[in-house]
Amino acid sequence: MPAMPGSALNITARILFILSGVVSLVLAALYTMLRGADLPYQSEWVIFAVVLSLVGAVNVLVAIFPASWTVRICGVKDRPSLFSLPLRMFGVFAAITYFITVGLFFTPHEWNLSGSLWTFLLCPVYIVRETFDPSLVGIFLMLGPMNAAVYGSIGTVVGLALLTSRKPL
Repeated sequence: MPAMPGSALNITARILFILSGVVSLVLAALYTMLRGADLPYQSEWVIFAVVLSLVGAVNVLVAIFPASWTVRICGVKDRPSLFSLPLRMFGVFAAITYFITVGLFFTPHEWNLSGSLWTFLLCPVYIVRETFDPSLVGIFLMLGPMNAAVYGSIGTVVGLALLTSRKPL
């Protein structure tokens, strides 16, 4: 497969970053709204909401900032490959967590994952299962992509941090 030109890569990255950032912000709002509901681990909801809000905001800002600002902030010399590393990290994080989300559906019911804090760390969108129980198709088409978007947002932030921490060549 031929390499994607720099402008197409940057446009694709911006679209993915803004979509995943918005999903993270909406999920943070859902955590905030359900904070008073009778759900497990009430004190941790605030942490989830804050982290999801920050990650979502960073993704939306990176997507809408002019490239010159992002180049200056990250200290990148090669502007066409500005979003190359963050986009790769987005893809890796999104793919791994999509399969984790689908795998959580097939876990035995005896494990009672609904009350586990680890479940919410691995799959923040699992909060949706607390309000209704989706089918396998719902997991594949709704929860899986939403969770992939959230962790893709986290991957973007990690990619940007790695890009910023690199020493100039």
